[in-house]
Amino acid sequence: MYTNSAIAAKMEADKHLALMLEHALAGVRDEILKQGQNLETGMTRLAFYTSCFTQNYQDVCAKQKKEDIRFALNIYGLIGKRSVIERMIRIYVDLLLQNLTPERLRRVERALFKLGAGLASGSLTNQALASAITAAACYSFGLTTTIDRALLKRSTLALTLTGWYAYVQKAADAADRLKQQNGMYYHALYAEELEMLYFLIEPVISRNPSLNRIMSSDDEIAAAINRIIR
Repeated sequence: MYTNSAIAAKMEADKHLALMLEHALAGVRDEILKQGQNLETGMTRLAFYTSCFTQNYQDVCAKQKKEDIRFALNIYGLIGKRSVIERMIRIYVDLLLQNLTPERLRRVERALFKLGAGLASGSLTNQALASAITAAACYSFGLTTTIDRALLKRSTLALTLTGWYAYVQKAADAADRLKQQNGMYYHALYAEELEMLYFLIEPVISRNPSLNRIMSSDDEIAAAINRIIR
């Protein structure tokens, strides 16, 4: 399972990048544009910062600056927090199981067993089942592969501002998709300064449709759980 330090190391979020980000937010236009030549995604985001100098695009500039600040808060929040991957998965699972009665939990567990997901929760409580599901998901091969792909290093680009901004743009795009598709989960992550790290697990979570917890059947909830632990 990925630890916070492993994520931070792969993203190379060190003092050098932090200083570069600080300069970017301060509006050092020439330095931004000079370093934006090698990575298309990061370069595109940097190019949008030129909108800061025109009156018609202040909303674009303001949105990007807010995303940059949220991303920095999320990254530096890795220090001193429990595993962010585990926490993001747990929040999602808690939302799926929220307010389920003991009888419904039994039906969900039975449905999971039929799907081949043998989970030993120990007792029929939301918390016990949520812990078992979270552990299974975090140690699954699928989630590990997903995070590896999201954090794929870009060799010499890793220590450039464009390399950093490629992560920021990827994070911002994923957060925007989540906000549109599953607002409740987005706001739960936002409250814990985790929404800009959602891109790390998006391919796993996005396997599921946005479920209405009240209208969804026990079989639908079990199927959603099964998809994130495979």
